[in-house]
Amino acid sequence: MNIFVLTSRIPFPLEKGDKLRLHHQLKHLSAAHEITLCCLSENKLTKEQREALQPLVKEIQVVHLSWARRFWRMAWSWMSKLPFQVVWFTEAKAKRHIQRLIRAEQPDVIYCQLIRCAEYVKDLHEWPKVLDYMDALSAGMHRRSHTKSSLHQRAIQWLLRTEGTRLARYEARVFDYFDACSIISQNDRLLIQHRDRDRIHLIPNGVDLEAFAPLPSAPATEKDAPVILFTGNMSYPPNVDAAHHLVEDILPLMSHPTVRVVLAGAEPKPSVKALANDRVTVTGWVDNIVEAYQSATLFVAPLRIGTGLQNKVLEAMATELPCVLSPHAFAPLNLPSTGHAVVCDSAQAFATAIDDLLNNPKQAADMAQRARMSIESQFTWQAHSEALAQLLDDVRCMK
Repeated sequence: MNIFVLTSRIPFPLEKGDKLRLHHQLKHLSAAHEITLCCLSENKLTKEQREALQPLVKEIQVVHLSWARRFWRMAWSWMSKLPFQVVWFTEAKAKRHIQRLIRAEQPDVIYCQLIRCAEYVKDLHEWPKVLDYMDALSAGMHRRSHTKSSLHQRAIQWLLRTEGTRLARYEARVFDYFDACSIISQNDRLLIQHRDRDRIHLIPNGVDLEAFAPLPSAPATEKDAPVILFTGNMSYPPNVDAAHHLVEDILPLMSHPTVRVVLAGAEPKPSVKALANDRVTVTGWVDNIVEAYQSATLFVAPLRIGTGLQNKVLEAMATELPCVLSPHAFAPLNLPSTGHAVVCDSAQAFATAIDDLLNNPKQAADMAQRARMSIESQFTWQAHSEALAQLLDDVRCMK
């Protein structure tokens, strides 16, 4: 197949979930198909990005979005029914350019990542099209709106609620413009407000099992300072909220006086950097995140907002790192509720679970091994990319 892939970001470096998902999909699709990758971006393609992506695609097109036009569109966005992020990413000049590229390329199928790109291709009925919702973005926005409560943040709270409502309507409306849609988890599919949402194909994320592997067993030693790890892009609001919750609410309730917290991830916001102290390390970008997992004692993800299947959880489980997770972090895995992780819904429950696992390393190790086995059988990039390739081919044959 000749596949035209449209995305809102250049999928490298892999510091965001949508980039990581698409990068691995391209890696596996490129083995049997020709891919034209079209990325929206404010910046030119760097040498490092080109070198990382060229082996995966036949052609790379970067469509420049003007900052001036973006701010002009946002000034009028209140008069539109479109979600603000769709307005932010949709530019008339870029749309004409992308449609010219598609007509020149004559692809067999169009693969559009995220609804923020849908306006560019939704009316091109000559070509079969697949939309990857990835997450139920509307639900994530509504959850974020409930975290803002102080008086000076009421405007932000109202803005998030408005965006959540617009996203929910748009997620339902755009469904009918595409020949097929995919999403990351059953939980997210249930949050799409369309009567035929059961037709949305489940294509979860995966994990690189060779890269994210447990270290060989080492001689048992008593660690003076257990390490609690949380990873992710530290400018993304759900991760920022989780980092604060871990350090400010959970850590003080734990009984182990020497336990350390490591917050590892790119672009930490000033409020996250301010969490650093003698017990908390904020790393910023990590060249080899696998080493962070392999050197930690437990992985803790107290996510309270956001949606989707968390790559960080798959990576932690793949490295046989015992996990203590919130329902938001665990439920999208669709694994049995016991035996793979400890699931907690309050700061005290998190603190108690962490203390218990630190006091029972054998129990923690057994749980981590079961989790690794489930990841091996259910969450490989290759298997899920093959499912995507089959979906694209099925849609191609429908036309």
